[in-house]
Amino acid sequence: MSKFDTKEKHDFDLEVVLDAFRRCHADDNTLLMSEYLRAYTELCRFFKLMGTLFGFVARDIEDKVQILSAHCSSDVGDKYNTIQSMIAFEVENDITQRKRPLASGSRTLLRLHRALEFIMAFMDRIRLSDENEKASSIASEVYTQTLAKHHPWIVQKISLVAMYMLPSKKTFIDVMCKHDYANVMTMLSDVICEGKPIYDITQELYEKNGLLDLPFFFSSSWQPEMFHYDAVSIVIITTVSTHLQL
Repeated sequence: MSKFDTKEKHDFDLEVVLDAFRRCHADDNTLLMSEYLRAYTELCRFFKLMGTLFGFVARDIEDKVQILSAHCSSDVGDKYNTIQSMIAFEVENDITQRKRPLASGSRTLLRLHRALEFIMAFMDRIRLSDENEKASSIASEVYTQTLAKHHPWIVQKISLVAMYMLPSKKTFIDVMCKHDYANVMTMLSDVICEGKPIYDITQELYEKNGLLDLPFFFSSSWQPEMFHYDAVSIVIITTVSTHLQL
């Protein structure tokens, strides 16, 4: 089983996420799509750097960022400049309710929005926990309270097995982040402060427009390799998760 590599120093840049969140949230509470996607591009790197078991998360985020970027560069790209204008355009034109070659932007962003709830809660728990507390325990508890409710059984098991491999909080930060431990701890507070309003505004928009329970229609170009598991793989995942009581 793949383990979290504590020997190689990585360069996840929390400052990029912080800057993107700050620029995303305009004074009039509009949310700029380009900055939202810039934050997620760096967050995608974070999951890639976490190792093979988190590869399916990174691929899923990458796929959704590409779909939204495609909308932004399309003939109606001006309708996707902000999250508000995207939702208004797609609701008015009944785009959210129809299967299309390019998945609806509102449906796609809903998946990133749900993940943002997990990311914000995970960062907050990391910020408040003791430096020797296991990042694995924090991640699995937060995941169970947030993203797990939107995931099928097999994805839940894979996610929890992957999280089980995470080291202590301090080791996790020292290995993953470009900046030193003290700077990361300071920036975490700022990222949460800037990210929470983005989540809340988006949540209110989706709730107001009745979009919180949109099912996901896969685009024609989507390759569901993240869910390609043979019987042996499923047995291994089930056995390991049962042994670990996940």
